[in-house]
Amino acid sequence: MTRRRGRRNRRGAKGPGHAREWIGGTATAPFYVHDRAEPYRPEIALWLELPDDFVVGMKAATPEEAEDAVALTLREALAAPAVGPPRRPASIRVADAETAAQVRDEVGTDTPVIVGPLPELDKVFDGLFEAMAEQADREPSYLEEGRIPIAAVEAFFNAAGVLFAIKPWDLGDNPPVLRMDIPELGVDGACAVIIGQHGENRGVLVFPSLDRFEAFTDAAEAADLKGPAISAVSDLLALTFESAADLPATMRHEAMKHGWRVRAPDAYPCVQCHDQDGLPRPLLERDLEIATAYVEALCAFLVRHAEVLSASIFDPICESYFDNDDREVRVTVPCDALEHFDLDSPKPVEPFRQPEARSESRYAPESWPATEGSPGWHEPPEPFRPRTARNAPCPCGSGRKYKKCCLRDDEARHGESLRGLAAHRMDARLVDDLADFARGEFGEAWRTFRHDLESETDSGFLTHPLSVYTFATEGRTLVDAYLEAHGQRCVPTERRWLDAQRAAWLSVWEVEAVVRGRSVTLLDLLSGERRKVSESTGSRELKLRDALLARVVDYDGLSLLAGIHAIPLAPYDAAWVVDRARAHLRRKRAVPVERLRAGSFAPSLIRYWEDAIEELQERSAQPPKLLNRDDDPLLLTVDRFEVAAEAMAEVDGLIGQLEGAVRETTDDGATTWAFLRAEETLPDGQRTVIGWVRLDSGTLTIDTNSETRADALRNRIEDACGPLVHHRRRHQTNPLALGPTERKRAVKPARSTPEERRFAAEHKARHYKEWLDMPVPALDGRTPRETSRTAAGRKELDLLLKHMENMEHRAGGEFDFSVIREELKVQAH
Repeated sequence: MTRRRGRRNRRGAKGPGHAREWIGGTATAPFYVHDRAEPYRPEIALWLELPDDFVVGMKAATPEEAEDAVALTLREALAAPAVGPPRRPASIRVADAETAAQVRDEVGTDTPVIVGPLPELDKVFDGLFEAMAEQADREPSYLEEGRIPIAAVEAFFNAAGVLFAIKPWDLGDNPPVLRMDIPELGVDGACAVIIGQHGENRGVLVFPSLDRFEAFTDAAEAADLKGPAISAVSDLLALTFESAADLPATMRHEAMKHGWRVRAPDAYPCVQCHDQDGLPRPLLERDLEIATAYVEALCAFLVRHAEVLSASIFDPICESYFDNDDREVRVTVPCDALEHFDLDSPKPVEPFRQPEARSESRYAPESWPATEGSPGWHEPPEPFRPRTARNAPCPCGSGRKYKKCCLRDDEARHGESLRGLAAHRMDARLVDDLADFARGEFGEAWRTFRHDLESETDSGFLTHPLSVYTFATEGRTLVDAYLEAHGQRCVPTERRWLDAQRAAWLSVWEVEAVVRGRSVTLLDLLSGERRKVSESTGSRELKLRDALLARVVDYDGLSLLAGIHAIPLAPYDAAWVVDRARAHLRRKRAVPVERLRAGSFAPSLIRYWEDAIEELQERSAQPPKLLNRDDDPLLLTVDRFEVAAEAMAEVDGLIGQLEGAVRETTDDGATTWAFLRAEETLPDGQRTVIGWVRLDSGTLTIDTNSETRADALRNRIEDACGPLVHHRRRHQTNPLALGPTERKRAVKPARSTPEERRFAAEHKARHYKEWLDMPVPALDGRTPRETSRTAAGRKELDLLLKHMENMEHRAGGEFDFSVIREELKVQAH
């Protein structure tokens, strides 16, 4: 590396006889080298030639070479300098006498060696290290490239999970500093400080000594920092809890891969060790062992002495705890009170152990029933998959890098899905616990209630959670009784979940919008309440206007499905259930949610739902047929012909001469004709369109809405054009197919081109425009436009349009029915 000032000759000097001074020294690199089992920070030895600022020698020394690095680098630079030919300086300057002695051994007495400050060298080191640090960035990892065993990380997660559940940062605004000693690991006089009292940076900072902690706080006050922060004043060990969105992707993927348990989506534990200059250093297994021992002992101490964190006056405490490896961890508070205790006879405490497996797993979001299809089962969490590389342009089209634009939002949405999954898993455990409690507490009353509920349906996804959250006897609910008996065992998240379940209700919810893989927007058809539900699995299967029999739980800013019937209903069937429910409740308008929360109504609503399913199954054997104005079965039909380029003009003229052909102008330059029924006038002055013909780039396409019309119009075209046109294929689709059976009957082409899809969309739009003035059997032979003139008619149309939207969505279409609703002035309800 060189730093050039002005012009130089090729030999590196400004002129003959120019006096050169060499200055040399070392500095510790601001990064770690990972080429051995234990990473190290190399010592960089550097020699600079003045006044040209040439770097004539540089060496990155290992820990074993560090002591002699300056002298060894000088020897190499004298023999082969990095710039110019071999030469000797006029003088040498170093920082201290010890280094000067080593240098004199290399150069002898002919070259003066001076001891003094080296500001020129410091400047070069600053630039050099800045460039090196940019190249030394590494992906963060819990396992540190295999240096830390998986079992050690799992033990740390388990201990940290208990600490997060205790939430010591909520127990006092100004907690005292605790002294912690671990003789077996060589920890003597470390100081632990609980942080996070203001909701940020929750965790524990551990300083190597009280002096280091005091130096840290002095520096923080001088810099006017708000609360504890990592600075360059002291080396320390920091344990903090991060959210899934903020956690580096590599660490989040490791946690998911190995199934390490966390208490909440914002409870991923992280450990950092900082050198005395503030640089984070790679973790070693011993670091994680120390952190785990700290946390386990702190949890045990807080279980016994939590009041100390909020007390202004308390008696000094010194107690020894033993971790799961039987290592002694001594905790003393206040930090400087150890001298008041006799360490030859310490007060032992029962060994600290993790809670027994059942209660611990009940708190862990990663615990879920292992049997797929069982009530409460949920898929394991998927790792976060960014939409593109971090430094690639953002897919949203903003022109910014992905990491600077939508990455954080995508990670936050993934974190929201993890929160929802954690809640579902917690619910699965609580439902089992509540059912076990009910069997012992309520006996026959519980068994009768459960049997009656299950007799209404075999959908365990609904009855299993519904039974525990709606059961009540003699004015006493199961949830209330459980909290009275076992409330002290519930962590705050469980209490909030149970409160949210008590506020939820069973109802008929209609799907208003779907964001595949993320959420569904639901409308309660009984109460009128609306919710945007986080639902990654169901959103991949649900269709627009599907109706669900479900409970929606509002919990910690999320709305979640918690109990759902396995079979959804189409709009007409759901409307029948809603009418029955309103009659049962004697309500013509919105039903208050208080009435829907009553457990006594749930069995009746389930019975109505099951009746609708039974009727649907009976009807499916003879599905209804939709007809056009000619009473033909509705079947969108597209015939495709090939036309030679030289015959295009002639075909154009022949088609234009056919009776009923009305030429239309299109924006894309194609020729289009609407074929109208001759000598017919509708009440509004219009005529029936029996088909559309399009001629464009060697292709002729006929669009009709029935097979009869398609055959008739095709025969007319072939008779008129003869050998000028050649039929290639026919594509037929029932846009209002009721289900998979009818969809399988449709004749589909092997491959649909973008052009064909565009033609189909155009034909569909034309058909629905014509449909506005067609007599519709579902409207008792009235046209939609005629029906929309009354309030009762608009209600009929709303339901019919919902049914059409649902069928369109099930067939994979994307037609926007809002255009028809606007034309008819029919709002969705």
